[in-house]
Amino acid sequence: MKLNWFEEIKRIDPDIKFRAQGGWLKTVEKLDKTVKNGYSLVGDFVKAGDFEEEYDEGLYLDCNKEGSTKKSQQDYRLFRFKDGKVRLLDMVIDGSQGWATELWDAVEDEVPSVIE
Repeated sequence: MKLNWFEEIKRIDPDIKFRAQGGWLKTVEKLDKTVKNGYSLVGDFVKAGDFEEEYDEGLYLDCNKEGSTKKSQQDYRLFRFKDGKVRLLDMVIDGSQGWATELWDAVEDEVPSVIE
């Protein structure tokens, strides 16, 4: 289904400064608990922005970088896209080292196959 990722996130979080300092979007297909960083959320990077793009149903991790170049903030949001709707499942605001582990419970609730 075609979505405008910028519009979808702005609908969920109207105050977001979308991609002010950059960011990315990736699918989350598996969880690998042998690592404690972002690599534990296994998936592929996909195009996202203020344009129409085709997305499959599934779990998505969005990293949005806000703030200034001197003091940037990285926010991570976990979304489920299903039946034409994007739903926020969990988020980590101003994530520091180990941010990915804070999303593990939400990922485990959504992804059937987990690597341990």
